Amino acid sequence: MPNLKSLPSCSSLDKFLNERVEHPERAKAIDARIRKTFEKKVAIMVLDMSGFSRLVQRYGIIHYLAMIRRMRRVVAPPIARHKGAVIKFEADNCFAVFPKSENAVRAAQDMLHDMEVANLATPDESDIHICLGIGYGTTLLACDDMYGNEMNLASKLGEDTAERGEVLLTEAAFKGCAKGKFDFKSFPLTMSGVNFKAYKLL
Repeated sequence: MPNLKSLPSCSSLDKFLNERVEHPERAKAIDARIRKTFEKKVAIMVLDMSGFSRLVQRYGIIHYLAMIRRMRRVVAPPIARHKGAVIKFEADNCFAVFPKSENAVRAAQDMLHDMEVANLATPDESDIHICLGIGYGTTLLACDDMYGNEMNLASKLGEDTAERGEVLLTEAAFKGCAKGKFDFKSFPLTMSGVNFKAYKLL
């Protein structure tokens, strides 16, 4: 299980990359050092709040910023509860990692439930709705950022594809879940000219 509590700094990654730029003849050796230091196999979760443009136009940016603050307070506990770690909150997005796909899916279920409960205490214009994308695979993971193919796919699913209340998984994340523990529906998806299969949590 990857250690998600003690991650290398992004400044150390910058140092490696600067060295690679300045000494391309040593690229192979530097790449090996980068992989050894930063590479981990994790489940990646990308969360997005829905309705940004509509809510900001209707109620103003301060109202939406307060909603973002509430979102962060609601989603952080399920991430920790399911052995995950928040890598960063960025605007109305949350980027988190987990040891396994199942941890990420369980956290997503709890987030949706906890958000529904939290929305009971607010008027409709302050209700928060989220959508999530989950990937699983080898990722370059630093203290406040992450890079990799599954990270890119999870971002596309969570930010561009999922509708509010939806949890979408890449094929790798789906295969990382034990059979029979969750119900999924597969669907074809095309992103940047690449065709692949994604999965919706039912």
